[in-house]
Amino acid sequence: MAESGSPTATWADRMELLKDSAVQRVLNAPMPHPAMEQLIAEEKAKVLGRFDGSPVRYMGRWWRHHEEGWVALEEAASAQLESHAERYRAATAATGTRPELDVEIPLVQPEAGAA
Repeated sequence: MAESGSPTATWADRMELLKDSAVQRVLNAPMPHPAMEQLIAEEKAKVLGRFDGSPVRYMGRWWRHHEEGWVALEEAASAQLESHAERYRAATAATGTRPELDVEIPLVQPEAGAA
């Protein structure tokens, strides 16, 4: 991709740089609590579980609750939390509950006579 100031930069290149810049601004500033609550309500952001301080996944990153607002974790920390989140989901699925909905999931029982 050409530099945005170079005469060979295409419109698509400039738009991609603008998009990346906007994403970085969102990820680097605390998000107000009401904004994250709206994203969660609209299912654009996903809460890991129903517990105090539960992290939220939005824009490919995990966010944590902070007094100033929701703060996006750094990429490395977000990737590490993603692996922990997968284990959490697997553990809660094994108990027959879906953590995001707090409802029972019927466990599949083997049919009678199945080996």
